[in-house]
Amino acid sequence: MIDTSPSHLFDSLAQNINDLLPKLPTAAATLLVGLVVIRILSWIASWLLSFIRMPKGLRGIIVSLIDILLSVFLTIVTLQALGLSNVAFAFSAAVAAIGLALGNGSVTIVQDILAGIFLAKDHDFSVGDVVRVAEEPGQPGVEGVVEAMDMRRTRVRDEKGYLHIFPNSYIERREWVLLAKKKDR
Repeated sequence: MIDTSPSHLFDSLAQNINDLLPKLPTAAATLLVGLVVIRILSWIASWLLSFIRMPKGLRGIIVSLIDILLSVFLTIVTLQALGLSNVAFAFSAAVAAIGLALGNGSVTIVQDILAGIFLAKDHDFSVGDVVRVAEEPGQPGVEGVVEAMDMRRTRVRDEKGYLHIFPNSYIERREWVLLAKKKDR
């Protein structure tokens, strides 16, 4: 039979705290060094990506992803330094489950980001160009100047001044026509 008396629970808690206290300096040092290393690696990644021709939004996304992955790794290492291997294992399983759920639910976001990369690399589609984006097959679509592009959306302003905002994956799946190139390119 399990003893659930308050004195036994208190003794058990005190024993767990006594086991944990000697490990705190090592865990704190691991955490501090890890945070410094993450900052340095983040800065290096940002600096290296500045040499690659890509939209600033994509650079920010890549650096954020690196920060998140390193932070998760640091959390697991810190938990293990405290002797909480079971908690570290449960944390990694929870992170994996959340990652799978986000990955499954974010298919559209990933499609938009990938289409944004392809559109940004396409020499025939750029900010300042006049394009026509087909809305539905057989319809005239939207004709205007590409005003802005980011990782998820492209903004086209028509001749009436209306701003049409399209998901990048929508433009990639549909027909679009280049009507005029930006003059200063």
